[in-house]
Amino acid sequence: MQPIALWPVMFYDFQWSDHDHWVQDLTKLCYELEAKKHVSGIATQAKRGLYESGFDFVQDDSPAVQAFATWVRQCFSQAITHANQAFWPTGLNLDVDIHESWCHITRDGGYHDLHAHPDSSWSAIYYLDIGDMKAGDKNGVNRFYNPNHCMYVDPGTAWMQNSTSTDFIAEPGMMVIFPSWVPHSALTYRGTQDRLVIALNCKVREV
Repeated sequence: MQPIALWPVMFYDFQWSDHDHWVQDLTKLCYELEAKKHVSGIATQAKRGLYESGFDFVQDDSPAVQAFATWVRQCFSQAITHANQAFWPTGLNLDVDIHESWCHITRDGGYHDLHAHPDSSWSAIYYLDIGDMKAGDKNGVNRFYNPNHCMYVDPGTAWMQNSTSTDFIAEPGMMVIFPSWVPHSALTYRGTQDRLVIALNCKVREV
């Protein structure tokens, strides 16, 4: 017998070495956007207890945001190349377009229901401040759901049913990159300190 694993779902995590240098500036911008009531207005019924900015976060021209955006583009490029290089023709020139980017400020009791990111190729979540999250608990974590749904369930599908979801346990400065069509959620967060993340969607274009 020769096992064959088909259609893996690739995830990538990164750690920004400049996080400590820029975290205060990025955090300040998140609160400034909230104070200006700069909001997305998208899927408001799917969220509770969190602020979501408009989708133009990395378009800010501040040094902190531009340094962050440069690093994110590099991470996207590295992850996307790893996932696709075996299928690209020689000499292909590609551009990673971060066409949507926004911040979340989640407070006690806040959450985001199950969703995916349409009209995008790859997505990312960057953990600016994890607040009162602790390694190993499920407080405010991002949960990713197995997209390979079974139409019929019996003991022969136990391998699938036992891996229906996974929780990403993050630290400040970490970022997870994943295919935009993967369903995910942010579980209810409990804490006295705010939880801050920056989310991003990209498209990949030939140039």
